[in-house]
Amino acid sequence: MKIHEFSGSGFSWRVRLACIIKSVDYEVVPIQPTPEAMKSPEFLKLSPRGKVPVLQDGGFTLTESMAAIAYIDRKVGGRSLFGGTPEAHGCIWRKVLDFDLYVAGTMVNGIILPVLLQQTESAADAIRDAARSSHEELKALEGQITEAGWLEGDSISAADIAVYPILEAAIRFATKPEARDLKLGFEEFGKHYPNLDAWRTAIQALPGYEKTYPDFWREVDAGGL
Repeated sequence: MKIHEFSGSGFSWRVRLACIIKSVDYEVVPIQPTPEAMKSPEFLKLSPRGKVPVLQDGGFTLTESMAAIAYIDRKVGGRSLFGGTPEAHGCIWRKVLDFDLYVAGTMVNGIILPVLLQQTESAADAIRDAARSSHEELKALEGQITEAGWLEGDSISAADIAVYPILEAAIRFATKPEARDLKLGFEEFGKHYPNLDAWRTAIQALPGYEKTYPDFWREVDAGGL
């Protein structure tokens, strides 16, 4: 399978995680996150809305991260990332949709993008509002971690895959030096959210996790950029 993405996209990271959990070999096809690249006629043939990720499997092409994960899950078989019972299936999808509809946009558009685009001064109030809203949602998620350590049931599921990359990106950007003066409350994440922090550690310990980690972030952290 091929994943068309730009490095650092949380939604693309979801698909990478699904691949390593389901033991699927994949090839990354990088695309630059520029209007020229993502709105080019060639890319729009793959992704009519000009967004990543795009999953290609032979002659089959699919956009939208959760659709791609559902495809991988059904194609590969084995233990389903969407639960083994109708009840689990419904609960997992509810948590995925709840996060995508009410939380992900706030984190991406309210925190990640303004910091990435160096708008911490001009958008300071909006970023703080987004952080406050995100913390309210995180308090709810903190209480939803099961005894097994996951968001639903006794093993990792599509709910965990949906939430983790977006949250990890929010933590990364909310704690960057240029955002620290805003006091967004993500610096001591484990102190405020011990259950979620243990959950993050469990995901980071997955076999193959390092392969999924955004290459661009790794280069920045190493001082290469």
